[in-house]
Amino acid sequence: MRSIRVLTGLAVAGAALVITAPNAQAVSPSCQKALDDAEITQKNSDTVQADPNASQEEKKAAEDEANMAASTAQRFCDSTDPAVRGGVHAGSGGSQGSANPTELAAGAAVLAVGAGAVYMHRRKTAGQR
Repeated sequence: MRSIRVLTGLAVAGAALVITAPNAQAVSPSCQKALDDAEITQKNSDTVQADPNASQEEKKAAEDEANMAASTAQRFCDSTDPAVRGGVHAGSGGSQGSANPTELAAGAAVLAVGAGAVYMHRRKTAGQR
């Protein structure tokens, strides 16, 4: 009876893992370029703002350029961008080998069966002593 509870617990834990696993999102190339440009212009603006020799016009122009770049990045990276959908194809060393829930559930089931087999074998050998 206890082994059934252990196996059920492992199955529930595996199902919870499948459901709660985060799904990484890809970023379109235009979004990534806009983000990089916005970061560069913000650093330039920060440098100009910290410069005591910069005029007010230069500071305002740098701030406006940074704001425009941030606005462009927001427009390119809007959640309606179809390139943002789907998983990340990171290649070797990625955080997820597969986001397929069926494969994840099958892997959790294999782990549960293996743990159950080890548990049953230990119980069997403990009873023979």
